Amino acid sequence: MSASLTPITEGEFVRQLQTKSITKVIAQESIEEPLKFVVVAINSNTQMAYAMRHGRTDELRTWRIDYLAKFLRKHDVCSFETQFQR
Repeated sequence: MSASLTPITEGEFVRQLQTKSITKVIAQESIEEPLKFVVVAINSNTQMAYAMRHGRTDELRTWRIDYLAKFLRKHDVCSFETQFQR
């Protein structure tokens, strides 16, 4: 069963974290920008995958890994998976 990818804003992403709806967080390296990462969150109960987008556009938000880790730690995420492009 494949999960559908839904772009959400940072505020909605934080709300999903607070309600414990997100069961797994993945930092996926961007194809266009090496060493910049797109954050993907999985809700295994609903089989939904969420990708954080910019607030005013539908483009996916990219992060340096250290800033992403700081953001996730601030919101009580204990671990996340990192995937690099090949």
